[in-house]
Amino acid sequence: VSRTQVSSEKQEALLENVTRLGDRSEALQESLGQLPSQSDLLENIWKLESLFHNHSEELQQLGRLVQGLERDVRDLQAHAEHVSGSMAQMEDNLGTVSLSSRSNSSSLGAALARAAASIHSQDTLLRETAGQVDTLRERLEEVGWTVGSINHSLSSDVGVQHLKIEQLQVQLGNVTQDTRSMRVMQIHLEEQMRNEIEILNVITEDLRLKDWEHSMALKNLTVMQGPPGPKGEKGDVGPLGPAGLPGLTGLRGLPGEKGIQGPRGLTGPGGLDGQNGVKGDLGPQGPKGQRGDRGLKGEKGDRGDQGDKTVENALVRLVNGSGPHEGRVEVYHERRWGTVCDDVWDKKDGDVVCRMLGFRGAKEIHKTGRFGQGTGLIWMDDVACVGTEDTIHQCKFSGWGKTNCGHVEDAGVTCNT
Repeated sequence: VSRTQVSSEKQEALLENVTRLGDRSEALQESLGQLPSQSDLLENIWKLESLFHNHSEELQQLGRLVQGLERDVRDLQAHAEHVSGSMAQMEDNLGTVSLSSRSNSSSLGAALARAAASIHSQDTLLRETAGQVDTLRERLEEVGWTVGSINHSLSSDVGVQHLKIEQLQVQLGNVTQDTRSMRVMQIHLEEQMRNEIEILNVITEDLRLKDWEHSMALKNLTVMQGPPGPKGEKGDVGPLGPAGLPGLTGLRGLPGEKGIQGPRGLTGPGGLDGQNGVKGDLGPQGPKGQRGDRGLKGEKGDRGDQGDKTVENALVRLVNGSGPHEGRVEVYHERRWGTVCDDVWDKKDGDVVCRMLGFRGAKEIHKTGRFGQGTGLIWMDDVACVGTEDTIHQCKFSGWGKTNCGHVEDAGVTCNT
């Protein structure tokens, strides 16, 4: 563009020079036609020479301008060839881009087709899943009905068993009473048998004496054995004895077999919607969530005023709790943090720690690593606070670092909020 502007300026200057040359030629012709005098002629000749001299310089300048114009034309031709090459290259690039766009559009169409097929298959799977869920719901209803019937039968069986147990307890009470009465009767019978045995022993001794006396009398007599006497008559029937004790109650028969379960009844009509139940108790605390990603480093804050150092905040902290009010107790000593063993750890110790942190005493104390096991040193063991100390360091303990505990016995506390 700059070269084109220079060439146009040169062309305008050339045209202007040619116009001035034509004007001067006309003026020369008019002066020659007027045939002036010799002095005028000489003056005109001098003017003409100066004019020719000026024209020769202008012609030389014009030649130089023409040469510069030719060079500009050649440069323009070379630039035009370069531009035409660039246009051809751009056409090739456009063709390549069009081919790539066509291939991309075809691949995009194929991808869309695959996505549509995938969506269709996913829809089919969702419908099948919905059908399976309905089937599962029906089966769950059947299982619920079966469980209800089983619970009903079990409850009836449990009631029957309770009745049987009560009957057995009654029978056991009766048997126990009968056993006691029989034991008393056995004691009386044993006493009677002892008395009768003593009487028999006395009678036996008497019979032995009589037998000895008879034997001594028969030694002095000669006795002849006679024939056997006749059989005596049958004696009279003796008196009726006393009535015997009543027998024990027989055992209860075994229960009959359970009958066959009847067919399932028709589904009854849906009941009315019940009233909203009372709000249930608060459920147990869920598990601790995973630790989040570390946040970006904030900008450096302004330097604050130097305040008084607080011993409480610098010497104790709670770690791994759900909030600043609870966690594993750690104390600061010799520029290092360490844990506290839970030997003799009680609520008085927890009250001191919570007051150090600005809370209203301890709500609950924890032992055996309730908030996880710490690392490093175990600074304190056998801590025995009275409950009125300002810091846990004022409480009695076995000494810094003197312990027989492991981190599985790390103490913890939950403070009142």
